Amino acid sequence: MITVKRSIETLLSKISKELSLDKEEVYKILEGVRISKKYIYILPKKCIRCALCYDQCPVEAIVKPSIENPAEIVSDRCVKCEICARTCPVNAIDILECTGEIEGENLIYRIREVEVEHRTIRLRRYHIDLDRCVRCGTCSRFCPTGAIEVERGKSFKVDLDRCVGCRACERVCPRGAISVENEMGEIPFHKEIKVDNSKCVKCLVCISVCPIGIIREVEEGIEIDVKSCIFCGRCESVCPVHAIEIKKVEGVK
Repeated sequence: MITVKRSIETLLSKISKELSLDKEEVYKILEGVRISKKYIYILPKKCIRCALCYDQCPVEAIVKPSIENPAEIVSDRCVKCEICARTCPVNAIDILECTGEIEGENLIYRIREVEVEHRTIRLRRYHIDLDRCVRCGTCSRFCPTGAIEVERGKSFKVDLDRCVGCRACERVCPRGAISVENEMGEIPFHKEIKVDNSKCVKCLVCISVCPIGIIREVEEGIEIDVKSCIFCGRCESVCPVHAIEIKKVEGVK
């Protein structure tokens, strides 16, 4: 964790001037405020162009990678569900949690890297069309396990025992000579979402903010398709009566 400390004096002066309030009044307002934000970003040098993050993003918030450019997260679309980070086979996607709060006479920023459990990816089938392959070596450049060996213009070899089925080679092959089938494991969220319809006032704000449309109105309140939930937390954060709760499953780290 990284901790950054800044004097609050400048902040108090600026806010008190903007709001025409005394510094003491501003301090009392801000004293109990805690700002928290999550950042998810892709490390360009680690991206292998497999496009699994692009394929799995439920809200189309990732720009598809190419040989020239790595995948990129579109921040104003991202709902912080972490599916991309849990899917990336080479840990090229990082998550940071940043908080800011007043402690005494200082504004304290804390930045913490979040560790996530990754889903499994297994190879089911690998096919190379040697008639189309030109032995350019592009596939071997992006293979994360070194399973592919290419002697430029001469030979192609793949060690299937080392192949993880990420499909990076298939994505970057300029001749479409490689075909890979893989099996994706479940996303390890280890969370559950519950609705207390005795509290629900049917404002239906949760329905309007759900990025994947899995909440619907029912006679007693609302109903969430829990099997499809990506646990982004948007419905929970906007519910005015706290009728929706997302929490970690007990016994799971």
